[in-house]
Amino acid sequence: MQIPGNAQEPVKMQESDKMKKSDKMQEQKKKSTTLNRIGKVDKKIRIRMWAAGIFFVCLVLVVLLQKFSLGQNYFVVTVNNKVVGCVSSKTNVEKAVHESRRQMAKESEGYLMQEISYETTESHKPFQKLLSETALKEKITKELKKENSGEIFAYTVSAGENQLSFATLDEVETFLGRLKEEQDTDNRFEVEFKKETDHQEGMLLANLKEAGVSEKTEDSADAGIVQQLGIYLSDAQENPGENNYETGILSMEFAQDVEVFTNLVAADTLTDIDAAVEEVTKEKETNKIYEIQPGDCLSVIAQEHDTSVAAIIALNGLSGEDAVISAGEELILSVPQPDISLRISEGVVYEEDYTAEPEIVPNDSWYTTDEVVLAEGTTGHREVNMVVTTENGIETERSMIHQTILTESTPAVIERGTKIPPTYIKPLIGGRVSSGFGRRWGRMHKGIDWACPTGTKVFASSNGVVVSAGYVSGYGNCVLISHPDGRMTRYAHNSKLLVKAGQSVSQGEVIALSGSTGRSTGPHVHFEILINGSQVNPVNYLN
Repeated sequence: MQIPGNAQEPVKMQESDKMKKSDKMQEQKKKSTTLNRIGKVDKKIRIRMWAAGIFFVCLVLVVLLQKFSLGQNYFVVTVNNKVVGCVSSKTNVEKAVHESRRQMAKESEGYLMQEISYETTESHKPFQKLLSETALKEKITKELKKENSGEIFAYTVSAGENQLSFATLDEVETFLGRLKEEQDTDNRFEVEFKKETDHQEGMLLANLKEAGVSEKTEDSADAGIVQQLGIYLSDAQENPGENNYETGILSMEFAQDVEVFTNLVAADTLTDIDAAVEEVTKEKETNKIYEIQPGDCLSVIAQEHDTSVAAIIALNGLSGEDAVISAGEELILSVPQPDISLRISEGVVYEEDYTAEPEIVPNDSWYTTDEVVLAEGTTGHREVNMVVTTENGIETERSMIHQTILTESTPAVIERGTKIPPTYIKPLIGGRVSSGFGRRWGRMHKGIDWACPTGTKVFASSNGVVVSAGYVSGYGNCVLISHPDGRMTRYAHNSKLLVKAGQSVSQGEVIALSGSTGRSTGPHVHFEILINGSQVNPVNYLN
C-alpha cells in the first residue's frame, strides 16, 4: 500500500523542525557556556583588580604611617633637653643616638666623651610628621654640632672626680710626668699610653713604665708590679743563698686608673699644667672600708690610717672611745687621699731576728684548738731583702725576695689536734638581749639573757649529752648539756623541759620552752657556756 505524496510531506516537515530546534538548543547551550566562562574570567579579573587596589592603598597607608601619625601613638624624642623630632614606636632611638655619637667621634679622630642624654615621651596627635631612623640620626648630629659650635676638641684626663682638659696629648704627658718628679729624681720612668680592649674604643689608659722597657698590656692596674715581684720571688727561690739584693725603686705606677680621651670643651676651660698638678695631688677626705684585725683598738686604727678616733666614732655611730669592736667587723674610715697617687715598690735591706716555722706533730684525737709545746724553738738572726710597696706614702705590702741567714733558728715542736671543734649557735630564734655577760646590780651575771614570750622554743646550742634536766634553785627549770670538746651549756628559767638526763641531743634540737621560773623578773632565756667549770662570755663562742 502506498502512502500518498501529500501525506508524507508533513512527516518530513516535522522531522526537519525537530532537527532545527535541536540545533538551536545546542547553539544556545554553547553560547550560555561561553558566556559563563567569560563571566568567570571577568570575575577573576575584577577580584585581582580589587586586590591590587587594596594592596596599593595599604602601601600608601604604610608610607603615610611612616611619614605621618595617622591615628597611631608615636614618641617625641628629646636630646639634651631639646626636642629633635617625633618617631614611630618601631624606631630604635637608642641606635640613632649611638650612631650619631659614633659619627661625632669619627670626626674627632678618637673617642668623644660627650654627655648625651635623651628621653622619649609617648604622644597621640594626627598628621604629626615622623622621622625615619636615618633622619633622626642626622637631626641629632646636627643639633649636637650646633650645641658644640663654640667648643674645641681637647684631650681630657679623668682622675678621680676631676676631669682636666689639655690642648694636646703632649701636654697630658707633661702633666702626668710632673706627678712623679719628686720620687723619680733619676727620671727612670716615663708616661705610657695604652689602648685597652676592655675599654671603649678610643679610650687610653695612662701609666708609668721604666724607660726603654716594653710591657705587655695587662688587665689590672697593678699587673706590672705583680709581674715584677714574681720575677724577684722566683730568683729568690732559685738562688736562696746568693747575695744578689735588689735595692732602690723597682717599679712605679699610678695607683688609680688614669683615663685619657678626646672631648669637646670650651676654649676657656683648658687646664693650666701647674694648677692641674696642684689639684690632683691635693689630699681630700675619702671614705673607705676597713676590716678590724685581732688586737685592734680605735686609737691604733686611727694612727695607722692618719685619722682621728673622734672621726671614726662619728662615721660609725659608736658610743665612744671605749666602744667594743670585734675582729672581722668593718669600720668606715675617712682618710686623706689625692685624686692620683703613686704606687711604688722599693727594695730595702736590713737585719732582723726571726723564728722558724714550728714543726707540727698531728694528734687525731685532739681538737684543732688544743696544742702542747713539746720542744721550745730558738730565735735566729738574718739579713733580708724586702720589697716594700706604698701608695701615697702608706705601706700596703711587704714581701721578702732574698735572705742571708746569720744565726739559724731552731723550730719549736708542737703537738696539735686535727679534729674540727664543735660550733655553738644561739639557743633561740629572735629574742631581745635584755642582759649581757658581766657585772649587773652589784653582782656577776654569768650568762646572756634574751627576753622572749613564754613558750618560745629553746634549742641545743651544740651536739652533746644532757647532764641534768630539772628544777634548780635560782635557775628554775634548767637543762645542762655536756659537749664533746669538754665544754658545757646551761639553759635556765624554762616553763617546760623536753629532754631527760642521759639523752643525746643534736645542735638545733628543741630541748625546752622558755618561761620565767626560778629567780626571774619576766619570761626570758638565760644561756651560759662553761669551760673547765667556769662561765665565759657566750658571745665570744657563738657562731
